[in-house]
Amino acid sequence: MTHDSVAIPAKEYYAKRARHYLAERGVQEQVLAAVSIQPAGQAQDAFTRSVGGAIGAAAGGVVGAGGGEPGVLPTVGGRVGRGVGDDMNARREVPAGRSTGADVQLPKNGVLVLTSGRLLVFSKAAMGLFSGKPKAAHVDIPLADVERVSDLAVASVAGMKSVQVSVVLHSGGALRMEFPPTAVQNGTALIAELARRIGVGPA
Repeated sequence: MTHDSVAIPAKEYYAKRARHYLAERGVQEQVLAAVSIQPAGQAQDAFTRSVGGAIGAAAGGVVGAGGGEPGVLPTVGGRVGRGVGDDMNARREVPAGRSTGADVQLPKNGVLVLTSGRLLVFSKAAMGLFSGKPKAAHVDIPLADVERVSDLAVASVAGMKSVQVSVVLHSGGALRMEFPPTAVQNGTALIAELARRIGVGPA
């Protein structure tokens, strides 16, 4: 950590692997932070699917009470559940940071790493117990390619708060991510340090 950097705890477990990645490429940069991320909106989507599944199971039970052919009930319940889930998604507004086709696709279970010169994203599977030296990063973007960061948006799902943010690139694309509840504090600090380093505050 440099003398003028915000103190951001980086899990050594992931920071060590990120340092291996940099060293193997001859990149001499300091790992400042490593935080768990997921694609923006993933928590809400998972909750919606679980609600749809529960309603579908209940619908199957109601149909079963009235009789019906074996094997038909799961199909009916599943269709009802999917319909409810789709309707819930259609009716709600697109959450802050929801990705589009032109954006950088993120792993469902990833790690965002901020170094003194770049942003890295790894899938956690690539940084697991048996892969101490990840062969590739899912995303490797120099800080010079980052145009700005968006305002933070708090999303509450089933009483749990996550934070969504977009890192906008000069190319026009963006990394639209979500910090899960356990990573909100460190993720917020990482974004503040990123904004400071690129010299542009949240939009």
